[in-house]
Parts: sequence; C-alpha cells; structure tokens
Amino acid sequence: MTSEASIQISFISIMIIRVIMTYQQHHVWHVWPAWGHVTSTVSLINEMLEVNPSLVVTFVSHAFLDLSQYADAPRERFHVVLVGEPNLLNNKGVTVEDITNQLSKGWLDTLQQISKPGREWPRPTALMLDHIGSLDTLPQARRISGTDCKILLYWAGSAARLFSYLAPSSEGGFSDWETIANKYFSDKALRKGRSLDEIVEQVCVAKNGHDAFNGTVISIPGCKEIYDYEREFGEFGMIRTGELLILWVEVVSSLLRETVTLVQATDGIICASSMALEGETLTACNKYTTVYPVGVQIGPKNWSRDGLIEDERIRSYLDRHGKDEVLVISFGSMVFPTNRANFQALISTLNEMKYPFILIIGGMHAKKFIDASDIRNIQSNGVGLVCDTWVDQQAVLQHPSVGVLLAHGGWNSMMESFVQGIPLVGWPLAPGDNAINVALAATRDRPIAFEIMQIRTGSAKAKARRGGPDIIGSKEIVRQEFEEILRKTKEAEGKRIRENTQNLAAELRTEKREAARQVITTLAFI
Repeated sequence: MTSEASIQISFISIMIIRVIMTYQQHHVWHVWPAWGHVTSTVSLINEMLEVNPSLVVTFVSHAFLDLSQYADAPRERFHVVLVGEPNLLNNKGVTVEDITNQLSKGWLDTLQQISKPGREWPRPTALMLDHIGSLDTLPQARRISGTDCKILLYWAGSAARLFSYLAPSSEGGFSDWETIANKYFSDKALRKGRSLDEIVEQVCVAKNGHDAFNGTVISIPGCKEIYDYEREFGEFGMIRTGELLILWVEVVSSLLRETVTLVQATDGIICASSMALEGETLTACNKYTTVYPVGVQIGPKNWSRDGLIEDERIRSYLDRHGKDEVLVISFGSMVFPTNRANFQALISTLNEMKYPFILIIGGMHAKKFIDASDIRNIQSNGVGLVCDTWVDQQAVLQHPSVGVLLAHGGWNSMMESFVQGIPLVGWPLAPGDNAINVALAATRDRPIAFEIMQIRTGSAKAKARRGGPDIIGSKEIVRQEFEEILRKTKEAEGKRIRENTQNLAAELRTEKREAARQVITTLAFI
C-alpha cells in the first residue's frame, strides 16, 4: 500500500469518526434544586443518553445543590451549570423568590451562551422545564432558543395531580381558576368586599369552581371520587431551611397558578408516572395536551434487589427479623409530623404490639419535631431502631425483612417502595400532592396502600367520600386506627395488598423495559 493510499484511508477514518461523533440533539434542563426533582431528572437523562448517542445535555440548577450526592449522575455528554450563590441558604431572610431569581438569571445567561454559533455542541433542540421557577423566564427562553426548539414541561409526580392543572373545574380540575376568581370579583354580591387577591387565594384553596369548600365531588379519571376538601391537606404548615422560611399554603397556592399557566404555554408534558399505575389518568391528560409517560423515574439502584446496607446497626437489625416483618418509617427530606401526640401514639402502639420498625429521621426538619425523650423511649424499649443520620433508604427497602413503608405520600418515596413490591401506609403531611397520591394508592381497585384517616386536619377533618367512620382525630381514636392498620398489615388484607403491590412491581419493570423505553427514545431524538 502506498503512503498516499494510507493517508487517504486515515483521512476517511477520521471523517467517519467525526460523523459518528457529531451531536445532533441538545437538551437543556432547568432543574429546581430539591432532592425529588434532581433524582427523577437525572434518572431520565441517563436513559435518554443511553438510547441516543448523538444527544448531549446541559443541566442548569442552583449552586447550593451538591450534585456529588447523586451518584447516578451521567459522566459523559452531560454538562452541569450551577448558578447563584452556593451559600445562599445560610443568609438571613432568604426566600423562595431569592432562589428563583438567581436560578432564573443563571438559566437565561446559560441559554445565551450555549445558543451562540461556533460552539462544540449544537444549539438547543429542546428545553426541559421544571414546573417550579421556570415560568417567568419562559418568554425570554423561547426567544433565545428559537422557534425550532421544543419546550417541554417535566412533571416528576403523579398524573392524578397533573390532571388537576389541566382540566377545568367542571371536569375535576382547576385550570380555570382565573375565570372563577374574576366571576366572584366582578359581581358585587359575590365579591363581599374582598380584594381580587383575596378571592384568588380562596378560589385556589377550594379548587372546586367556587371560593370555598362545599362538598363538591371531585372526579379524576382513574381515581375514586373524593370531596373537594380531601384533595389537598396537610399539617405541615411552615418550614425553615437555614434562614429560609417557607409558608406551605402560600407556596402551594402560588405554584398552582404558575403551573396552570406553564402547562398551557409549553409544547407538551413529560410525566414520570406509569401506565401500569395510572393508565386511565394519563390517557385523560392527553385530552388537554401531549403527554409523554416515561414510567417511574428513580435511580438504577432503586430497581436492584440486592442493595448493600452500609450501616452495620441497620443491617444487623434487619438480619435478625424474618421476611416482611419490619415496618420502615420515613417522612422524606422535607416534612415530619408536627402533631407530637399522634406521633407518640404511633410509637407506643408499635411498642405495645411488638411490631419491629426502623424510624428514619435524617430529614432536615425531623429533629425539630421529635423530642429526645421519644428517641430514648424507642431505644430503651428494644422493639424499634432509630436512625438519626442519612440512610440509604433504597438499600433498606431491598432487604427481605422489610414488609411495609409508612411515609407521607411523596411520589419518589412511594415509587421506590412500589418497585420493590412493598405496600404503603400513607400519612399525608404536606399540602400539595401527598393526599391525592395516598388516595390514589389506597382506593384503586387493587389497593397497594393503607391510608391513615384520623390524623386529618382542618377542612379535611370531615366525612370521606369513600365512607368509613367520621374523622374525630382524638388521641384515643388515632391510636385505635394505628393499631387496626398495623394489625391488618399482618393479616389477610395486608397479604392481599402486598400481593397487589408485588404484581404492580412486575408490571412497572416490564413497562420500564418496553413501553416507557419507546417513549423515552422518542423524546431523546427531539
């Protein structure tokens, strides 16, 4: 072979490599810096990068996010841009608005930079927006990215909750909140001396086409009927993170209004739910916009069945117990029961029943609401185990001794449990999606959860649409309900619910490999 031929072959090889390595799709993600949002987003990005070698991803979030906590984050074709002040949460008087403003500025600056010609990666072909904090920048983002760039909303929660933002009040949703508020404000008799802001707040709390709860029956496709006051409730009214003070009611009301606008302004919604779990609801959502059901989005380790528990105390405790014997109590990273009497009733009932349990209190607010005497009581009794540091919950849930998870109804925690075939005992705590998520799981034709009812507060302390005893909420009644539910988890009803959950787990795994994978592949090539 001549040297000229060798050079020509080498040149062709280089050109082939360049063609192969040319990136065609560039997704830019706006990510709210919260655990559930990040873990779900990272999971989906991993799958998209896997199915499309020509895809590159830019991930934009706030600088106080410690991405090193997310071991599953991609290592290639994945560019992280963290914006704002890394120590923002340590500042006095910091608000959610401060976080949003810094993230928004960094988001737009990043879009400007990566949209310039001559860069290694192509211009953005899709913007993936978190439903928190992305609305105000949407017009500018659309102008920067251009008309050919798709703009999709990422919904890391249940389709049942999503449906409420899409449908009008006549169909079980509250997307027409502005029309309802204007109706009350424009009529002097209905206005009753209130400002428009006051009416908006009340309409957004009621979410039933009126300005107050009135027992309206809410019908969401795929879910059992509930009364308006059952859809959203919780005892966790206010939280503080460092110097960040959040009033849940105000945040939820504001997010509601913003999210309704956002879902109407984007080109479609990526929903991290499953057809196996919410098929009818997801189909109903498609009536209002294009919905991409990408299946349950949790990290790869969550799908494993043999997670390694590094904490020797936890591993030893679980190893001492038989299959499905142990209850895991975990209220996530943001909430914890604020009613100490109810919490003490739970612990004392578990102790008296000799029901093995692990209480995880590693969340940022848990230690503010649990007394040292409660911890000493658990430790001295010898029935349960307290873990007051960070715990690899996914590995704990994979231990064969774990039979039930008692949690608040956060979507990620529920999915981590369900993919392992572990049923839920739901104790809704935070206004938002907790109540509807727990109701979805507990009232489906083949239930996969028990719901604690007597802990309901405020307007939800009333008759449930599904029937059952009146919500009294006294310490003794709460205690009786705990005992009844815990007993049922060990009896025939609990076994049926566990079997339902295990069947669902198999369906979720099949969907992940097949139908959801097809949807993800479609998205990866946008």
